[in-house]
Amino acid sequence: MRIITWAFLSFALIACSGGTGQDVGKAPAAGADTAEVIQEQPEASSPPTDEAPGAETDKRKNVLDYYRSLEPPYNSPYELTQKGNKWMAESPLEMELEATVDLRNGFIEIIDEGTGGGTYHVQVVLFRLANGNPMIAVSKRAYDGVGATQEYHFLRPEHPDQYDWTEHTLGALSVFDFLELDYAEEAHTLEEAMPVLLDLPQRGTTLTASVFTGKRFYYCGDSASPEEQLACPAFDRLRQEQIALKWDRENGQFLFPPED
Repeated sequence: MRIITWAFLSFALIACSGGTGQDVGKAPAAGADTAEVIQEQPEASSPPTDEAPGAETDKRKNVLDYYRSLEPPYNSPYELTQKGNKWMAESPLEMELEATVDLRNGFIEIIDEGTGGGTYHVQVVLFRLANGNPMIAVSKRAYDGVGATQEYHFLRPEHPDQYDWTEHTLGALSVFDFLELDYAEEAHTLEEAMPVLLDLPQRGTTLTASVFTGKRFYYCGDSASPEEQLACPAFDRLRQEQIALKWDRENGQFLFPPED
């Protein structure tokens, strides 16, 4: 498990009065339950030996099934129910907000704008490996108007031996992947100042990683400590602010684009 640490996350579970979401534009097609609908590579004809046998022949679960089966620390605090043509998310404080549940593309999103204390953003996406077995991406992100933090996991719920595949799936992603190649500074300070955030796709299978720069005024301001001021030059040394990570279905990993 990789956690982008920031001391703000505790507000998220109590700030739940309202939010935004999207209606499902069309009723999902029967059996069309995952992001594989728009994946480019065909599925393998038989599963490799390290995956659960029979998973491909059993009736497939959709992203909502997997969302509801998540257990701590991977689960979301919001319970989803359908009301007419809308999906509603109920918070632990029993307050409702509209959610996006896109079964066709294997995508769930809940954006809770809270009561002025900040925004809590949950995304759950169902990807498929080349053999058809599922991989569930879970993102829980919080923002208080100043800083941001994110917790994310990549899970294989039908693998017989291992559940959490986060380290294998994403590898080592840090702020240094976005900075100029010759930039060197204390890693801990930079990771606090410029956290890397992931955005999961509703369509397609490409993750977007980006650097959060909203704390620049804090690290570059007059009230910043000498240690904090060390991070200030980095905000002007970014060679890119976003990286598109491509899904490799064969190996179950998100890959960096080739260097120019």
